[in-house]
Amino acid sequence: MRNTSTGWLKLQSTNPLEHPIIEPNYMSTDLDVWEFRESVKLSREIFAQHAFDTFRGREVQPGSQIQSDKEIDAFVRQKADSAYHPSCTCKMGQPSDPMAVVDPDTRVLGVENLRVVDASIMPSVVSGNLNAPTIMIAEKAADIIKGLPPLRDHNVPSVPTPHSGDPAVSSHPAYDSILVISNPTDQPLTPQK
Repeated sequence: MRNTSTGWLKLQSTNPLEHPIIEPNYMSTDLDVWEFRESVKLSREIFAQHAFDTFRGREVQPGSQIQSDKEIDAFVRQKADSAYHPSCTCKMGQPSDPMAVVDPDTRVLGVENLRVVDASIMPSVVSGNLNAPTIMIAEKAADIIKGLPPLRDHNVPSVPTPHSGDPAVSSHPAYDSILVISNPTDQPLTPQK
């Protein structure tokens, strides 16, 4: 799920030992609630299939007593959380951006000798575990801090995520390509059919 809800975090005081105030604002947009409601309905539809007859027990959450859209929405708003994967709280941007916390080199704006190198500088939540992308952020930041030049561009095309029913995406030539991650030669990479 690519949530559209936005929360906030702010310091309570100048004391670094005092916990910050965190308001995640989970499910604060209609789109997020709708997507979660539809996922509950789809999960129920899948588990109602005959293939699950011998495995199915009673529905634990939200529970069979919760059926209407209004009831499911209330459940979603009460129970949704980040599964301990918060991110995107320290926007990366230029000093002219009033919402930016760090610059493109991970330096905290307005503070000397301080960087943020974690999932908080991600621009949006990834569709998976935060571990690997956070490691990539740390590796890139380490290169920046050490003053290493950026890796050269291998001209590997990005592949759009196919969405069902979108012929413009599923017919994209790169979608049928095998992407090479490493290139031992200096030749530009091109997708092969």
